[in-house]
Amino acid sequence: MNIFKKTLGVAILSLGCSLCNLAHAGVIQIDTDKTSYQSGELITATLKANAFSEVLTGFFLALQYQPGQLVLQDFSFGGGFDDGFGSYQFSDHSGGRLILEEYADWAANLARLATQQPAGFVLASVRFKAAGTGLFSLNLDPVYLGLLTASGDLQAADWTGSNFSVTDTATVPAPAPLLLMCVALMALVRRRRV
Repeated sequence: MNIFKKTLGVAILSLGCSLCNLAHAGVIQIDTDKTSYQSGELITATLKANAFSEVLTGFFLALQYQPGQLVLQDFSFGGGFDDGFGSYQFSDHSGGRLILEEYADWAANLARLATQQPAGFVLASVRFKAAGTGLFSLNLDPVYLGLLTASGDLQAADWTGSNFSVTDTATVPAPAPLLLMCVALMALVRRRRV
């Protein structure tokens, strides 16, 4: 049943995209709270909409990440599509891909949405736990990405990903020269006592 819903949703979205005008504007930017983390630390990523030309009434995207190394903890939607009467939110998560969609109500107050969407408003925040070490990135799937405008047009969005590193939290052993120096000092002190 769940596969049927997904297939039907994609078919409806594809049909809607082919019937409406496709404009190109806007950037979705992924920012992390830091550029370097330690293993086991929480990573907070913020997805922001920037440089759009008109009031937006929705978005859809698929955030891609390394599933064995980053463990999804939770996520929350921003407030840019809620005019006080709620919005329609959808999410799906499987194997290194988090799908997020949010749409304003069909009768949403566009003037209120415009005040809630300053240049660079938050679409969603996502938290991961670093389970591995190395260099990682958060990217968007360009095939499943778009912004819906109040006039019913679908705006294709450019995007900028985020890169960060995760290092191991294991303790670093004492350097060998320091250890050798301590042994030599102890030998001198012992020799003096004899």
